[in-house]
Amino acid sequence: MLSKLAIRNVKRSSQDYIIYLITITISFSLIFAMNLVSWSDAIVNISENMDTFKSVIIFVNAIVIFVICFLINYTTRFMFEKRSKEFGTYMLLGIKKKKISKMFLLENIILGFIALILAIPLGFVFSQFISLFIVKVLDLPQAIFIKFNIMSFILLFIYFITIYLLVLFFAYRRIKKVKIYDLLYLEKKNEERVIKTKKSRTTIFIISILIGIGAYLIWNSQIQPDIVQDSSVLTYLMIGIILFIISIYGVMFSFSDFLLSIILKNKKIKYSKDNLFVARAFSSKSRTMGMTLGTLGVLIMFTSLFLNFSSLNKGLYDSIIETSSPFDISVFFENRDTVLKAYNIIKEDYTITDSIIYDIYLDPNSNIEKQFSSYAYKKDPADFIMKISDYNKLLSMKGKNKISLNDDEYLLVIETAGLSLVQNDSINEITLSNGKTLHQKNITTELFFYGLSNASYVVVVPDNAVHNLHTYETFMSIDTEEDTTKDYETKLNNELKSDLCVIDENGHEECHYYRTTIKGAVIESSNLMTAIVTAVCVYMSFIFVAIVETILAIQSLSDSTKYQYRYMVLNRLGVKNEQLYKTIRKQLYILFALPAIYPIIISFVTVYLLNRIYAPLLPSSTVYLSYFLISIIIFLLIYSIYFIATYFGFKRNIDKS
Repeated sequence: MLSKLAIRNVKRSSQDYIIYLITITISFSLIFAMNLVSWSDAIVNISENMDTFKSVIIFVNAIVIFVICFLINYTTRFMFEKRSKEFGTYMLLGIKKKKISKMFLLENIILGFIALILAIPLGFVFSQFISLFIVKVLDLPQAIFIKFNIMSFILLFIYFITIYLLVLFFAYRRIKKVKIYDLLYLEKKNEERVIKTKKSRTTIFIISILIGIGAYLIWNSQIQPDIVQDSSVLTYLMIGIILFIISIYGVMFSFSDFLLSIILKNKKIKYSKDNLFVARAFSSKSRTMGMTLGTLGVLIMFTSLFLNFSSLNKGLYDSIIETSSPFDISVFFENRDTVLKAYNIIKEDYTITDSIIYDIYLDPNSNIEKQFSSYAYKKDPADFIMKISDYNKLLSMKGKNKISLNDDEYLLVIETAGLSLVQNDSINEITLSNGKTLHQKNITTELFFYGLSNASYVVVVPDNAVHNLHTYETFMSIDTEEDTTKDYETKLNNELKSDLCVIDENGHEECHYYRTTIKGAVIESSNLMTAIVTAVCVYMSFIFVAIVETILAIQSLSDSTKYQYRYMVLNRLGVKNEQLYKTIRKQLYILFALPAIYPIIISFVTVYLLNRIYAPLLPSSTVYLSYFLISIIIFLLIYSIYFIATYFGFKRNIDKS
């Protein structure tokens, strides 16, 4: 009996909650798709680093489960309130509360299982698209077909059970406490205002804005181009995020009420067109939905940040490829003979188009090194020196103009991140350990090599200035006609192992410090991280924005049914359908825009400040603006789809009256 009634109710209410059903279906399908990809042997075997992808997805799914749980719990509460009179009637007819709760819970389980069943084939299709994306980013020679695997099913089922156990527990408690009277008159019950007085509302609004400004000031003081970033920055970032979240909740609790009070006081605005009707229709929601709007605002903020973070990381890793591997093959060793051997090995496997072998010298006077904060922790600080002729050759290989130095000049070449540390008068003149005094000609960031024993700079001097300086290491940079690969790095290291490593009398292997950098390996590693970060960020962004839109849609469609008589009265008073639809659109514009505007402003401020950290590694200091614009377009595109669906659903419900 109850099962038949539950199935009938599911069929009857499916039209009202089709957006909700679509959202949780897509959410479960995306969870399943990410599980399929992360647990696929074909994907994991692409690279040894792909194991981290599996761990990241498990962690991300924990967050997604929490957010989906919020959506389903919110929707079940809405279903319960909408059907309260029906449940009250059941109780008057003698049906026990326990049976009613079982029926209601069964309805939600049926909806959940429908979503779960639909999610499995849909998730399988999504997994193939994710696989194609990974193949495209990594530039793999052939597509990877994602197969079904039992672990993905098990995880999806565990997530499903976890979500619905929590949701149904809260729903059962809610039904258990309710009385017949409450059920019969729940729809007519006036919702209480969260903020009782105008003074409290204004105070909360002002404090919330000040908290947001405070978060900005904290970040602005700590994230400056001339301040070296350390681990403490992460702490300040977390404090700033927490303050922004508090600010969003405070603004959402107070701003709508604050704005409505201003509008309703202005008679010119109040009595213009349909403003009074829209304001009154919206006031009850805005004054009682503070917590919901705050949560939606936080989700929107994170949606925007995830989309921007994805773009920033793509730009970052593109830059890393060029800075960490400016040439196709780069090596450095302690002796020149091993470098020459490496050259001959590479020559057999690749067509060398250009190359250079050069020495890096060590100057114990440490004129530049002492400017760095790390100086105090180094046992034997020293500067790294190279000849101008070698540096010009590197410039030539990169297609850049050569530079000239007088006999008494030097050029400081440093990575962008450390530029602020050395811009002072104390290094305008340096004296090398061989007695040579040089004046600074310029500082540049055209640094084409890394790995100088944790140094991030080199002093370029005239060729004759390196006389009597100790040769520290020998470098080699090579450009090849063919594209290099990650596998070649392993091959080259194996062939040089006998020259670099020895077995001591105890059987332990000891190797000289060396480095080989193959551009193909750097590109693969960079593309892999880009694929992981982009997939995760887009995945979470879509889940978050879909849940935000679903809650707003449920609110709107519920209002369209609950207050049909208002629109019927307007129609009978002579308001034409076109004007009525225009009023509906205005209501929806306000409802959808309210939780989005302030969080988007915060996300822009956040991206603007974070750009100070990323800027040295990005193509330009303003590229973040294009990233932000793209993220907003993607967000608005998804937002618009749900808005249009909600609008037509709203119209359909009104036309029924």
